[in-house]
Amino acid sequence: MMKMQTAARFRSQLWSLKMPSLCHRSFAAISTYKAVIFDMYGVLIPSPVKLATVFEQQNSVPLGTLGKAIRTGGEVNTWKRFMRGEIGAEEFVEAFGRQCSEIIVESCREGLSKPDPRIYHLCLNRLGVSAHEAVFLDDLELNVEAAAQLGMHAIKVGDIAASVKELEGVLGIPLSGFVPGPGSAPGATKLPMDQLTQYLRKALHLSDKDSVAVQQLNPSQSNSLYHLTTGGRHLLLRKQQKTSRAMETEYRLLKSLSGSGIPVPEIIDLCENPSVLGAPFLLMEVCLGRMFSDPSLPGLTPGDRRALYQAMQHTLCHIHCLDTRAVGLEDYGEPVDYMGLQVQWWTQQYRNSETPPIPAMERLIQWLPLHLPKHQRSTLIHGSFSLENLVFHPEKPEVVAVMDWGRSRLGDPLTDLTFSCMAHCLPQDNPLLTGISERGLVQLGIPTVEEVMGQYCSSMGLEEGVPDWNFYMAFHLFCMAASHQGESKSTIAGQTGSGRLAEQVADLAWDFATKEGFRIFNAMPRSPHAGTSPLKGK
Repeated sequence: MMKMQTAARFRSQLWSLKMPSLCHRSFAAISTYKAVIFDMYGVLIPSPVKLATVFEQQNSVPLGTLGKAIRTGGEVNTWKRFMRGEIGAEEFVEAFGRQCSEIIVESCREGLSKPDPRIYHLCLNRLGVSAHEAVFLDDLELNVEAAAQLGMHAIKVGDIAASVKELEGVLGIPLSGFVPGPGSAPGATKLPMDQLTQYLRKALHLSDKDSVAVQQLNPSQSNSLYHLTTGGRHLLLRKQQKTSRAMETEYRLLKSLSGSGIPVPEIIDLCENPSVLGAPFLLMEVCLGRMFSDPSLPGLTPGDRRALYQAMQHTLCHIHCLDTRAVGLEDYGEPVDYMGLQVQWWTQQYRNSETPPIPAMERLIQWLPLHLPKHQRSTLIHGSFSLENLVFHPEKPEVVAVMDWGRSRLGDPLTDLTFSCMAHCLPQDNPLLTGISERGLVQLGIPTVEEVMGQYCSSMGLEEGVPDWNFYMAFHLFCMAASHQGESKSTIAGQTGSGRLAEQVADLAWDFATKEGFRIFNAMPRSPHAGTSPLKGK
């Protein structure tokens, strides 16, 4: 039996998992998925068999007694009525009964069961959605594979919390810790709704009857991002915080890129009036499509994964080939000695937030300025180009929007290229950035680092390749450690653990620096009389 949740009224608390209220508008605005399909029998809701077994063991009831009671009475017994939604336990009513728009397909009534493709089609038909508009969850691999073959986004459920987190990434909306109402998520920044509503009514020509719904999407980010729903429109509001880059810079960039062929969100307005929200903010249209937070792209076929990664690299090349003069961005930043200035800036950030000294960071602070790439090109760069900052077409492997341009400028394009491959060099359990280094990229269909480099260099005409690859990876990890050190310093609780994490990242950065040192040494010309020792004469 499968339970199909339409997006219109998906409001639940999955037992101990806190789930937010998701109205149809915000759901459709962030992604194009319209339905979430899962088996009621132990996928996201605990299996009744396990619960019954625990109860029998704790209360000295013969094993199997509750199972026999459940099966007694045929189609009209209490359990079958519960499974049909006619009656239910208080937990089930609280989780699904009151505010869910639900359809239940029972295998015993339809004469079909998973993984028969016909029961999937039956679910989709009754929901009125296509396979590409549905997310399917199940705890059995064969059922997940069958759904994926039909075009659904399929998620294999093992650990429930991990699966819900994965579902968050697929839908593009938070599914934990959210309570209806603006700024009600833990850590969320409340917005002055009276001022915001008044501004929106004027900027968007709304009527006095149009209400405004707000949901904060990333309370931990430096630039607070909110999803707004009003007047039948779905908008993103990006608010500047004190330590972030000025909003007018990003506004200028996105306006310049509009019509350039580079996919960017449509900007509605830049508001610099502090009487509205107390800080400048950008207002832009939501881009419909698919967003992924897990670089392994679970639920997709190997061919689809490869196509999406190739589309990602194609978009990056497009950005780096832009004629900045033609769009008025020739003075967008300081292209001279970009890498040297970046190393200085991040070193200062680390010094400003330094707690106990990290030996690897001290070595990197000395090493990085001495090994800057000798030949740096200058193009428009995104600054944090990664899979999670892209919106893909709902069905085709095409990038329809590149998000989060807050760190863009003129600079070394290889920083974008190497940053896009960070996940390739990190393990899956890395707490700062989910990696895929141990996931078997060939079997997944994901291009390897070598393939990514080859595609990029071929498209950009770089015959020499990327000889300083290890330097760039060391640099990115150095920045990550410095950034995390700054975040952890402001958090007194758990500071020791955070410091260890920054130290681990710094150690990994030094590993790449060591590899670069060996590369440089091996590339040095050898004297024919130097002997056999590679260190002789040093």
